[in-house]
Amino acid sequence: MNWKKFLEELPAGVAILDENFNVLLLNSRIAEKTGLTAETVKNPLQTVHPEDLPKAMEAFGKIRAGKEDEVEYPLLLRVVRKGGYQWNEIRWKVVEDGGKRYYLFVFTDVTQRIEMQKRIEDLLEYVRLLNSILRHDILNILTTISSYAELLEDGFNRKFLDKIKEAVSKGVELIKKIRELETSTSESLSPFNLRDVIEEAAKGYDVEVIVEGNASVLANDGIYSVFENLIGNSVKHGGASRIEVKIEASDRVYVAYRDDGTGIPINVVDRVFEKGFSTAGSTGMGLFIVKKLVESFGGEIRLENSNRGARFVLTFPLLENRT
Repeated sequence: MNWKKFLEELPAGVAILDENFNVLLLNSRIAEKTGLTAETVKNPLQTVHPEDLPKAMEAFGKIRAGKEDEVEYPLLLRVVRKGGYQWNEIRWKVVEDGGKRYYLFVFTDVTQRIEMQKRIEDLLEYVRLLNSILRHDILNILTTISSYAELLEDGFNRKFLDKIKEAVSKGVELIKKIRELETSTSESLSPFNLRDVIEEAAKGYDVEVIVEGNASVLANDGIYSVFENLIGNSVKHGGASRIEVKIEASDRVYVAYRDDGTGIPINVVDRVFEKGFSTAGSTGMGLFIVKKLVESFGGEIRLENSNRGARFVLTFPLLENRT
């Protein structure tokens, strides 16, 4: 049997290296996928994605030193393909012949599997985020209802009763939104009018909200939770009575959010978006949820220094048709 022809026809990529890791053979499968040949590859490491190069160098070094047991098997690396890189599982065998060592490497394209795993991980993270939103926002709503219910114990007041009804209505709407979010992903975004979103989010809070300008952004119903959490923090933790929001659209959509509350202590400004970080009376989830949601829409949020009140700047990708 012509073994070289046999290797050439294998449906998996095959490379044979000598004891100095010089390339002796790259079969036709590798040539088809990458456009590389044994003549054009002087160093096998040149085929590895730059980010995976340290891992590859360490693995190949151990294989050459006879320490194969210390290398993960199969080895997972991104390697060259025409127009980019692909994920490959790499299996190998060390063969001795005529007193010399040769290395047989077999490459299996697992790009689709890795991409599917990444999508599953992203979906699991999305589900965890939805659970965080639901638990955090429902707790806020129940706290609001409890506060107004205590006030009613001191005497009936139609305003307090109306606030309770608004909070209950908001809770029902939140559950509906979460149900809709369960079936949506970052791939199923639609335009949302920011002025409408902010005005809806402000309902149920005893605070004046002034919105200047307008724009639409690609999002899902989680965009309501972004501004509900910002407004809720301003009122509950900052004691704000007025919130100003300025919306502008140029290269991106910019949203400048400012309240007249007590602001955020300077010693914690670097930690406010961390999961679980909390100040007195907070759960440590609100701004973490805001950041994760904004990022899921391709945007960013940052906290800016202010002499008084809290100031956030949110940015979103620009829509061609702005309102």
